[in-house]
Amino acid sequence: MGAEQIMSEILNRKKIAILGGGMASLTTAFELTSQADWQEKYDITIYQMGWRLGGKGASGRNLDAQNRIEEHGLHIFMGCYENTFQVMRQCYQELKQSDETPLATWQEAFKPHNFIVFPEYINQQWLPWAFEFPINDSLPGEGEGLPSIWGHICLLIEFMVNQFQSSSYSLGTLFTDEDSDQVSEIPDWLKSLLQEMKIECETQSLAHEVSFLDIAHKLVNKLPQDPGMHRPIEHQAVLWLLDKFKTWLFETVKEIIETHQKFRRLWIIVDLACTIVRGVIIDGLLLSGFDIIDDYDVQEWLNKHGAAKLSINSPLIRGLYDLVFSYENGNVERPNLAAGVGLRFFLRMKLSYKGAFFWKMQAGMGDTIFAPLYKVLQERGVKFEFFHRVKNLGLCADKKAITTIEISRQATLKNHIYDPLIDIESLPCWPSTPLYDQLIEGEEIKAKNINLESAWTQWTDVENITLNIKEDFDLVVLGISLGALKYICPELIAARKEWQEMVEKVKTVQTQALQVWLKPDLKELGWMMPSPVLDAYAHPFNTWADMSHLNIRESWQSENFPSNIAYFCGPLEEAEKIPPFTEHTFPEKEMNRVKENAINWFEENISTLWPEITSSQSSEKIDWKLIVDPKESNGLTRFDSQFFRANIEPSERYVVSLKGTTKYRLKPGESGFDNLYLTGDWTHNGINISSIEATVTSGMQASRAISGYPKNIVGESDI
Repeated sequence: MGAEQIMSEILNRKKIAILGGGMASLTTAFELTSQADWQEKYDITIYQMGWRLGGKGASGRNLDAQNRIEEHGLHIFMGCYENTFQVMRQCYQELKQSDETPLATWQEAFKPHNFIVFPEYINQQWLPWAFEFPINDSLPGEGEGLPSIWGHICLLIEFMVNQFQSSSYSLGTLFTDEDSDQVSEIPDWLKSLLQEMKIECETQSLAHEVSFLDIAHKLVNKLPQDPGMHRPIEHQAVLWLLDKFKTWLFETVKEIIETHQKFRRLWIIVDLACTIVRGVIIDGLLLSGFDIIDDYDVQEWLNKHGAAKLSINSPLIRGLYDLVFSYENGNVERPNLAAGVGLRFFLRMKLSYKGAFFWKMQAGMGDTIFAPLYKVLQERGVKFEFFHRVKNLGLCADKKAITTIEISRQATLKNHIYDPLIDIESLPCWPSTPLYDQLIEGEEIKAKNINLESAWTQWTDVENITLNIKEDFDLVVLGISLGALKYICPELIAARKEWQEMVEKVKTVQTQALQVWLKPDLKELGWMMPSPVLDAYAHPFNTWADMSHLNIRESWQSENFPSNIAYFCGPLEEAEKIPPFTEHTFPEKEMNRVKENAINWFEENISTLWPEITSSQSSEKIDWKLIVDPKESNGLTRFDSQFFRANIEPSERYVVSLKGTTKYRLKPGESGFDNLYLTGDWTHNGINISSIEATVTSGMQASRAISGYPKNIVGESDI
């Protein structure tokens, strides 16, 4: 190839400026550069505020505290995250790390976890409701499509059958064989249908109306997978059978439902499953998709279709709200989750997981996800500009395209290139603070304890830069999260009504997180069940995961080695008024509020989970000496030395899916501006709930809008 031809191809390459280094941006870059000829087409630069990648998923290593892992919150992959695992599997395969390298393969970096606990608050006490989800032979990320809505309905009825069969022996103690005469008569129309479909309808084969559940299970498995080929009478039959079964079960257990936890929990599962099937069929979701019910809240929709109050308020439903922080303004008295969004996520995570329900990372999120992605993208030729804060996107005169991007450079690199990773226990990791020795202003930033990731920072950036169309970029990918858009996109918001509506209607909330390192292991603390992920517990730190397996990834000395590491998280109720960025003390005030929330919550609620954490002198007071202090403090300061996180920054606020807001989200390829593409969990991506799967899916969609690749994206459509 001659010099002229090379120069011609370089000049014809589109320069893509990707703004923000979160998972959506990295996925967009990953997919664009997964095409063999990408360097002939594109020149890609990622602009990132501060010193690390990851966005809301970023984690760091505290070099002053035993290299401990410090996360934004609790991050665990779900087995239904098909696109996320597809990206990470390809990433690890491309790294080609040696067998001696820690976490060399994706299956070393992610391990299955199936023990989940949903505590019930009954008669003023917490009772653990444990689920051991069965392992299956599939692996996430193999590119297989998810079940359709009808497929999920079939799986839901099968799940109900399995749950009932495991309880049938105990249930049989509530009635005698004489009760079999009370079985409801199957109407003639249903008998004719079952006979036509060659389904046995002899109710005496199973005791009582439990036979109706068995018949319904057989019926749905006889129907075509395409619901457009179903007849109304077939759906009517399913609903009749399930309604009779549900009514019979309630009449059987209603007298003991509050005192007998096994039957109460069986009833809740049956009631929720039957209600979901009814609602999906009655509201036409089978042909129209989940989005048509997003003007309802999940609990409202369940109530509309006849679910009992006990089921609506059960930990299975409350846990869904907790999992996605779905409380208006972070107020736990105001749960709000769009019904279609919530139902889609609920069914996928419980019925479509592969291998395991959860997959736990075997190091920090930055170590297992963002360091590998950074290394692969850098090797491919993607450029990274750290310490670049986006300030404004400017439009051309006719308001149709982005022509300028205003950026402030936060610090000056000594060697022009920032090398962001450090080696800890032979694993490349991101530090919790910048690597000051690589910055000309590093000593000053360190001495003043400047947070370069905060909008409220006192630091004055060293230079203002303007990127210009044609010269510095042709296309723009906006991967900065929703909470920051009103600050950096005022021209776009003013120019288009749909941007105004999105920024106004699609909401975000603050969240808070707590990590605690303890000397005793779980059993010594009084937890007698397997290592859990626990949801729907006492607010505000309503979610807990045992992350003790991470102790070997940190650098603890043997005399101070933590046998237990616990991660907690939950919503952080909104401050009365978010102050202007000139009020530099706001982050410290919010962090102090999180610490106060944490210690109050810990004193009031932790002994229920860990009864042996209390002092030998007083069963009501916590023995703080059981907490590992990396700085060898004493007394209550041991708790102060743990890790607290107030997620208040515009770009790290959690995007919630409130009822009635899905329609205001913009699609990655439909920004309304000629050269602008969107990516993030805040876009309309087919999942529409904040999760890394939604983020990755959106990144794939942004890449496809730009390049046509990838053509097929798992789970972006209901049908």
